[in-house]
Amino acid sequence: MTLTQTATQHQYELFQKRRGILLSLIQRQLTLLRSLEMKVQEATLEKVEKRVHTETFKVLILGEFKRGKSTFINAMLGDEVLPAYARPCTAIINEVKWGDSKRALLHFSNVGNGTVKPPKEIPIEQIEEYVVIQDNVSEIHENSYDKVELFWPLQLCQNGVEIIDSPGLNEHDIRQKVTMDYLSSVDAILFVMSCEVLASQSEISFIDNNLRSMGHEDIFFICNRINQIRSKERDSIKAHAYSKLEQRTSRQREGIFFIDALGALEGRLDGDENRVYQSGVPQLEEEIAKFLTIQKGRIKILQPARELKGTIHQARQIIPERQQLLQIDLKTLEQRYEDAQEPLKALEAERYQIVARVSNFIADTKPFVQQKAMILYRDLIDKKIEEWMKDYEIKEPVQFFKMEWMPAQVEKVVEEVKNYLAERLEKEFSSWQSVELQPFVASRLESLMTELDEKAKLFAGQAQDLRFELVSGNFESKQSINYKEAQVSLRERIFAAAGGFLIGDLASGAIGAVFGFQEMLKSLIPQMAIMVGTVIFAGFNPFILIPAMTIGGIAQGVLKMHSTNDKIKQGVTQEFINQLRTNSYQISEQLSDSVIKQMSKIKDAVDQELGKEIQSIRDQISSILVEKQKGQANVDQKLTELAVIRQNLDAVDSELDELITQVAVL
Repeated sequence: MTLTQTATQHQYELFQKRRGILLSLIQRQLTLLRSLEMKVQEATLEKVEKRVHTETFKVLILGEFKRGKSTFINAMLGDEVLPAYARPCTAIINEVKWGDSKRALLHFSNVGNGTVKPPKEIPIEQIEEYVVIQDNVSEIHENSYDKVELFWPLQLCQNGVEIIDSPGLNEHDIRQKVTMDYLSSVDAILFVMSCEVLASQSEISFIDNNLRSMGHEDIFFICNRINQIRSKERDSIKAHAYSKLEQRTSRQREGIFFIDALGALEGRLDGDENRVYQSGVPQLEEEIAKFLTIQKGRIKILQPARELKGTIHQARQIIPERQQLLQIDLKTLEQRYEDAQEPLKALEAERYQIVARVSNFIADTKPFVQQKAMILYRDLIDKKIEEWMKDYEIKEPVQFFKMEWMPAQVEKVVEEVKNYLAERLEKEFSSWQSVELQPFVASRLESLMTELDEKAKLFAGQAQDLRFELVSGNFESKQSINYKEAQVSLRERIFAAAGGFLIGDLASGAIGAVFGFQEMLKSLIPQMAIMVGTVIFAGFNPFILIPAMTIGGIAQGVLKMHSTNDKIKQGVTQEFINQLRTNSYQISEQLSDSVIKQMSKIKDAVDQELGKEIQSIRDQISSILVEKQKGQANVDQKLTELAVIRQNLDAVDSELDELITQVAVL
């Protein structure tokens, strides 16, 4: 193993070690939560434990057809896992994962009625039969398969890296599938190009409209086949790559790599370490390892660490409560719990009012989004689409003396114009998303969060007052439980949950873990706004605007008129505008419904957290009553155990702080 490979492996091993420490701390905390009868928090932390245990680094490999993408993936894996397809592929994704033995699992697509066939095992050598378009199948849409899971005993996958291989991006169906299913969840994107046709217009368009618009700034650009460029021309090729790609990744020049994927693969298969090193792949792998284990790994550690920290804060609140409740005589406690039923009902009513207000606020957002979308469509219909087409020159025009059959020529022109319009529309929506939609959503979210913060503060105060009344209601109990800390803890849980429903394990969790509640809020709102916008456009397909615009139908029409190329262009453009005009209201309504659907996840999160707080009060009193009914000896034992639990809790907290510090300062 070379020094570069050793350094790369060390990065992964260090991350796995820290993840192991975190899992150990979570398991110890779960034991303490069970001892404290904190059932709600226990269930939440068990989900965190499962996520930490199963989570992998997801690396998405993108690129157009015949750029050497499969060869590059095989070079990284050190084995010929994926066939290098010589024909265009269907919209099947290959997911390469760790497995003790080599096997392939084929997943079927949804057939449309909500049912999906169970996956089936297929022989490794038959993968190509399923993922390559057969000669008798003309349309990519006829594919009935969704993805192939490949399990392989590879070191990279054993390190917790999952390689997601997308077929060539030349087809719109593939672009939409990648965007819908993967872009919102992957940790790293590697975009493979060929130095022979570097940074084509279609590649740049996908990067700008589909990757960067979804918040992916840390893109790794892989310029393959640098070895096939003459030595005296390599500097100019690299200069061209920097001019096109440097501003499209936050890593700037450090995110652009020139490699020989085939040389790396053959070198690894032959055991030729020098050839592997000369290929440039090991240097790339080292940078990817640093990015995953440090930058992305920081989030994968700090997010669950923050959630673990939250249960520690809650346990610190519960321990003095339980100590005082255990010392109250049984009849008094039973009476207090009976008296607390009305305040608990009042909390439930307050919870309902808060959730209803959040729901109404979100619903009020819909007409504003719909109006903005309609303005966009009117602008497209009245002006922009025709402006786009004025200067557009058909690349493969109809030639009346050409040997090719005339209808086939016309269909090609119609398809070309249609694809150009779809590409421009995709770009227009990407711009509208970032300039109009996301700022508006961010403004609405900020207003919602401000209002929600006040309501959460009042709810937290009422919940704490009830806890104090159940314990003793005097000043000393409030001091011992720390009213302010408990109140902030609940508010933080509500906002973290609301953000988590939308953005998952993004940086806000890490910020909250290290810098606290207010900084988390500052980070949360813009991230939530981005995700609301991008999740909608992840499923947006420009062709839904022209459902009736069949290529064959238009081709027949223009043939009857013996139309020139300009007439064909005008005919397609007008049909495009007509379809947009006909469907604009329906589409804008669907779009606004999508915004509301995403924002409604905030309502669900708030409802859950408020419900957990009420249930926690009930669980604590119920468990104390059970212990009291067992007699004084049992009560004395439980009081002694609480002292030990506090010590163990302090130990978990201290070790967690040490882990957070190690990870956060990297």
